[in-house]
Amino acid sequence: MNENLLTKFLKLMSSKITDSDLELINLGNSLGLDLVSFADLRASQEDAFVDEVRDKALEKMEKEKDNVLKNVNSFYTGSIDFMVSNEPEGKKFFLLETNGGSHRGLSIITKKQQDLLFNGYFEAIIQAVRRNIRKNEKVFVLIGVPVNDALIHEKVIMIEYLRKKFKTSGYTVKIFNTDNYDKHFKAEIVFLIADYRQLSISLSFSNNWIKYKEEEISVLIGDGITRRLKDQNFLKIMKEDFRKIKSIIVNPIFRITDDKSLTYLASFFSKSLLKKYNLRYLLFTKAYTEENLISKLEYLIKMYQKSFIIKPSGGSGGAGVMPVSKEEDSFSIKKILNDSKKEFYAKFMKDRDPYPYTIQEMADFSLINWRERKHTFDLRIYLTQRDGIIVPVGGLARIARGEYSGSLKKQEFVVNLSGYNGQIEVERGIGFSEDNCKLLDLTKEDFVNMFCIGCVLFTSIVKNYSKIINFSDWSKIID
Repeated sequence: MNENLLTKFLKLMSSKITDSDLELINLGNSLGLDLVSFADLRASQEDAFVDEVRDKALEKMEKEKDNVLKNVNSFYTGSIDFMVSNEPEGKKFFLLETNGGSHRGLSIITKKQQDLLFNGYFEAIIQAVRRNIRKNEKVFVLIGVPVNDALIHEKVIMIEYLRKKFKTSGYTVKIFNTDNYDKHFKAEIVFLIADYRQLSISLSFSNNWIKYKEEEISVLIGDGITRRLKDQNFLKIMKEDFRKIKSIIVNPIFRITDDKSLTYLASFFSKSLLKKYNLRYLLFTKAYTEENLISKLEYLIKMYQKSFIIKPSGGSGGAGVMPVSKEEDSFSIKKILNDSKKEFYAKFMKDRDPYPYTIQEMADFSLINWRERKHTFDLRIYLTQRDGIIVPVGGLARIARGEYSGSLKKQEFVVNLSGYNGQIEVERGIGFSEDNCKLLDLTKEDFVNMFCIGCVLFTSIVKNYSKIINFSDWSKIID
C-alpha cells in the first residue's frame, strides 16, 4: 500500500472524527484524494425509492422464505451484476457475475444504505465477540485492502462506523497497521489493516484457525486475504465444509463468487425458483486449457451460431473479459485469447492464473440513450446478511465508456468504472431513483425482481455450496 496514504489513514483514524469531517469530499481531501465525482454520484441515489423497492422485495421473498439462511454461523455479503434484455413478455435479467465481501464502491451509496451494509459487518464481528467473551479474549479483526488502493477512503468510512458503534455499545477499540501492531495491547476489539502483499507473507493456517504471525484471527474482511492463503489443509476444508474454519470469513463463499461459471451453476441449480423473478439463462461452460478453450469456442460458434464472451477466473474491473464474435475463425480466436491474457496479467502480474476461463453466451442486451448516444449498461446490487436472511441494500447502474455500434469493441460493453488503466470513472455511474428508472427504461417492479434475484442467488450458493464447488462435468455445455 502507498505508505504515505496509509500514514494519512491511520492519522485520520486516531483523531476524533465528527460526522462533518466524514463528509465524502472532506474525507478525500484528508487523504489527498479528489472525491467530488463520488459525492455527485451518491447525490443521484434516492433513499425513498430504494427503501420501497427493498421492502417489496423482502415481502415478495418472505412467503417461500427464499432468502432465509439455515445456518447463521458464517457471514455472507457481496454484490451481483446484471444486464437487461427486452423480451416480448417484458424485461429479463441475466447474470454477469457475483462479487465477494470487499464491497468496493460503497461510497457511492447513501449513508442510510451504508449503515445497513455496515450493520452486517457489525453482526459478523458480534458473532466473534459472543464466542470470545467467556474466554476473556480480544476480538482480532483483520481487514485486507488491495495494494495502492484508490478506494482507501471507503475503509475509513467502514472502520469509523464500526468503531463508533462498538464504542457506543461499551467496547474498547484500537486500530493498527502492520508497522505499529502490538499483539499485547489491551482492547476488546482490535482492527488491523494491511494490504494483500503484506498479508501474503504473514498468514498461516493451523488448528482450523487462520493466523496472522501465529495469532488467531477472529474475523477476516476482504476476499483477497483468503484467496492468497495457499495452505493445503485450508484449501481442503474450504472445499469440503468451510464452516469447520473457526475464523469468521467475510465472505466464505469466495471460491464461487470468484468463479463466474460457478455463479452461473448456482443459478442453474435454482432455476425453477429464480424463474419467477424473470432471470434469463444463457449457455455457459468452462475451459481449463488454451486448447480446450479454443476448441469449445469453435464448437459453440458452429453449433449455435452465436457470439460468446470469455472471462478469466477471479478477475475484476473487466480485466481479460473479451467478446468472441460468431464470425471469428481459429486464428482470430487465438489472438483474442492472447489479448485477454495480456490484459489480465497486466493487472494481476503472475500472482493469479486466468484459467479456468468461463465461456458465456452473449445475450441481446438493452441499450439506453446517454449523452445523446446509445450505450450498454449494467446494474450492480449490493447485498448483506441481517438476522439470518440475505437483504438487498442498494446499488447503481454503470454505463459503458464507448458508444455502442455493434462492433464488440471492449469499450462498447465493459461497464466497470475502474476497467481502464486503473482510473475510476465515477461519472459513468448513476444512482437508483424514480427519475433514473426512466433513463434506464425500467420499472420499480423490475428493480424488485433484481433485488430478489440477488438475495435468492446468494442463499442458493450457501445452500448448494458442496454441490457447486465439487461439480466437475465441464465437458457439458450447460443450457
